[in-house]
Amino acid sequence: MPGHKNGRGLVSELYKCDVTELVSTLDLNGQSSDVKQANRLLADLYGADTSFILTGGSTLGVQAMLSSVLAPGDTLLAGADCHMSVINTCAVCGFKIRLVPMRYNERFGVPTVNEEFDITPDIKAVLMTSPNYYGIAKDAESLAAQCHAAGVPLLVDEAHGAHFMSLHFPQTAVRYADMVCQSAHKTLNALTGAAYLHVNGGLIDINRVNRALHSFGTSSPSYPIAASADIARAELETTDHREIIKGCIELKKELEKLELGVLENDDRTRVVINFNEYELSGFEVSEMLSERFGIDVEMADLFNIVLIVTSYNNRTDIKKLIEACGVITTGAERRRTKPAFIPPAAIRDIISPSEGWYKKTEFVPIDESAGWIAGTV
Repeated sequence: MPGHKNGRGLVSELYKCDVTELVSTLDLNGQSSDVKQANRLLADLYGADTSFILTGGSTLGVQAMLSSVLAPGDTLLAGADCHMSVINTCAVCGFKIRLVPMRYNERFGVPTVNEEFDITPDIKAVLMTSPNYYGIAKDAESLAAQCHAAGVPLLVDEAHGAHFMSLHFPQTAVRYADMVCQSAHKTLNALTGAAYLHVNGGLIDINRVNRALHSFGTSSPSYPIAASADIARAELETTDHREIIKGCIELKKELEKLELGVLENDDRTRVVINFNEYELSGFEVSEMLSERFGIDVEMADLFNIVLIVTSYNNRTDIKKLIEACGVITTGAERRRTKPAFIPPAAIRDIISPSEGWYKKTEFVPIDESAGWIAGTV
């Protein structure tokens, strides 16, 4: 990402929109007719009651969702694969959180779906991340029914699924959840920071949503980012993903010929390549692809590389990647012993991120770290 692929899909005149709130310009946080129209078109496309164009990424969407439905001391139930913005928002706002452990694909070492969400009486909201970074989607419909039966709102971090409006992908969670945030810059043709927030149903106080967006968002939102988000929405209505999906299917077949593992996931444009057959880590492959072949991957982990393919990629990009992987694997040693994947332990208790936020941290050798609580600096 971003999905425009080094500006291939961007409108070059976007820089002319880089103005502030003048007499003759709009206030993105205000109620001008043009801003209302842009948000209305966005809501109509996704089927939401109300939608907002954001310029602070899905992080702003997460902050707005949580602060719209929780009060200090309330408990959020969230998947253990939630984004760091969820933990950070809980920390600064005084929300507690209970994390739902993950199930894992042992071959690829990636999280797949959460264990069952147990909505106890103390839970005030539920947050699910879908799809995850590896293109695996979750069942928003059934979880929404479970949440609504308990009278609590379902919030969905769909940052990697803004393109799920296309018929060739899983259904967007906007159809079922009370609030959904999406990153328009990850899989659509928008500038970094462009995002959407969608609101549905009667469990959400829209006035609190507006107040949250004003509180957490910048007072000088970027008009080029906002304009690119509006353009991305318009383009999504007419984008045909069939050709690029066909290219991804062919890519996966060629990679399998190289004895590389390719993850079966829900988003066919999210390509996860596993190098366990070779003495290579995903980090090493990512570095080689960048330095030797000029190919930048989205993410790497110990076992895999992750690629985001959008409609602004082409067959030349795909061919280049196949050839590069062929060169890398030809010169790599075969792995004699497959690496063992041990899923991390999950804490099932209610935790208070605020307590950790304000505590001091220090570096401790890993051999001496038993009994300590992991932190960050």
